[in-house]
Amino acid sequence: MGGVTLPQKEEGFTVYSVANGGMLICLEKELTLEVIRAMAEMKPQRVVCLDLGFAGNDQLKTNAVQIFKNKEIVFRTV
Repeated sequence: MGGVTLPQKEEGFTVYSVANGGMLICLEKELTLEVIRAMAEMKPQRVVCLDLGFAGNDQLKTNAVQIFKNKEIVFRTV
């Protein structure tokens, strides 16, 4: 069982990997579609982002939900 790895940069954003990449956590306050796609391409089982990162951009959040759903990745915001 893997622990938390050092944060890595995806599209200029800090992403934390937990359990050998099984879960990704992005605590950025401004997300983009590019970082969402980059995280999805890493094929984790779960992704957690700050709800604040969508800054009221419902279209971006809806796109994120669909991108992760299509890749069978559990997506949550906190």
